Amino acid sequence: MKKSLKIFAIIAVIIAAIFALTGCKNTKKEEAKDPIVGSWKYENGGYTYTFKEDGTGDYSYGSSKMEFTYKTEGNKLSITYNGSTAAFETEYEINGDNLNVKDSFGKDTIYKKQ
Repeated sequence: MKKSLKIFAIIAVIIAAIFALTGCKNTKKEEAKDPIVGSWKYENGGYTYTFKEDGTGDYSYGSSKMEFTYKTEGNKLSITYNGSTAAFETEYEINGDNLNVKDSFGKDTIYKKQ
C-alpha cells in the first residue's frame, strides 16, 4: 500500500510539473508587427496612407479614398490599388516617425506617422 502511494505521489508531482512548465510557455509565436502598419500623412499635403496588419490599406485625400493591398519585403513596398492589375513598386525607409517613399519619378516623399 505504501509503495502504491509513493508511486502515485511521484506521478502526481510529474504531472503537476508538466502542467506548470507548459502553462508558462507561450505556444503561439508572436509575429512582429510590420513597422509600416499605421497611418502616415504627407508632410507637404493633405493626403494619408493607412497600412493595416492584414495587408490592406487605403489612400485618402480630402473626401476621396482608394483602397489597396500591399506587401513589404526588405526595403521594397508593393501597392496594388483595388480595380488595378498593376502594382506600384518602390523602395521605402522608416526612420523614427518618418516614412520615406520614392515616388514614381524616384523622388523622396516624406510621410509623418499619425
